[in-house]
Amino acid sequence: MKRTFALAVAILAAGAPVRAQPLDPVTRRIAQAWERGDANSIGSFAARNGLSLDTGGQKVGPLRARQAAMALKNVFERVETVSADIGRAREVEGNPRRAFVEITWVTKAPGTSIPERTQVFFGLIVDDDAWRITEIRLIQ
Repeated sequence: MKRTFALAVAILAAGAPVRAQPLDPVTRRIAQAWERGDANSIGSFAARNGLSLDTGGQKVGPLRARQAAMALKNVFERVETVSADIGRAREVEGNPRRAFVEITWVTKAPGTSIPERTQVFFGLIVDDDAWRITEIRLIQ
């Protein structure tokens, strides 16, 4: 009887929809980490299979969390961040659940006062019941 009950629970659980955290708080955490230049925090959002990174023509990946953090540190060290504002964040239909987030990243080259705008695109997926980053693209 116990084995039958356990089997029934396992079958029902396998068909249960994934309940990931809401997208908005995750979007804010990613944008705040990006604005701080916190490569380690952003790397910690990497999907289990890694994330791909396109820094304006140079594509690498999929990278694991530590590799992604190292690559992002190089990106952040080249500029001074002025702001990182959330543009669009939208979940798209499908299974597994996916979403995209766009951030407008305003930077200055060290020693200058001329701001430059870059759109940063994040592709996300629900991975292990949480939103995780599968790709980051910088579009100037």
